Amino acid sequence: MRLQNRLSMRGNSLHDTVKLRICALCIAVLMSATGCGKDFDASGYVQALLDLTFQGEISGAAGFMEDASEEALMKAYQDSIDRFVAGNITSGMDIGELKSSRFAELVSKIFLTMRYGVGEAEKTGKKEYKVTVDIWPADVFVNFRQMLTEDSLKMAEKIKAGEYEGETEEETDQKILSDIINHAYELLDTAYMDIQYGDKETVTLRVHAGRGEDASVDEDDMDRLFRKILRLDES
Repeated sequence: MRLQNRLSMRGNSLHDTVKLRICALCIAVLMSATGCGKDFDASGYVQALLDLTFQGEISGAAGFMEDASEEALMKAYQDSIDRFVAGNITSGMDIGELKSSRFAELVSKIFLTMRYGVGEAEKTGKKEYKVTVDIWPADVFVNFRQMLTEDSLKMAEKIKAGEYEGETEEETDQKILSDIINHAYELLDTAYMDIQYGDKETVTLRVHAGRGEDASVDEDDMDRLFRKILRLDES
């Protein structure tokens, strides 16, 4: 049965896609930031990037943009949330626009709870800076993964016992898919409601100042920050 194979895959989806697509998208959005040399506000740049990504806050990002409208920034934020859902939760399953939007709304709420603080920038070269970010890692996706794994085992037993048998294989698959998606949403919501934070950790981001596409935050540094604040390496 095609969907039965998803039960063994869905528990690993968070770990398999730890390179968050939301990170790359937001970096691309802010690569058109203005400013260069000693006048470049590297700390403000990082703050704007994190606020756009986690809070959906566009005012800070707009201050670093030359041409992007508020609508374009908000669309970039919403698209990044959708990509995160597709890449890390629904695992590419076609679940329909309504259910996808419910997951996106829930992920937005989860991201709003992320705790971080941007420190002062240290200039390390003509156009190079280092910016420290204090983070308090959240356990929501760790707990979600654990509950998802347990739920997958229970569903596998139900399938084995014939509880999902339909008149056709397609009908059976639809029943299984419906339960997978509904359970995943309930489990993620439970993990969100019970969220706890770990001790403070510090991540250093390397920032390159410049105009247009010259301005950027090191993608590997951003990836490490996302892994740590969402504890994806543990999920």
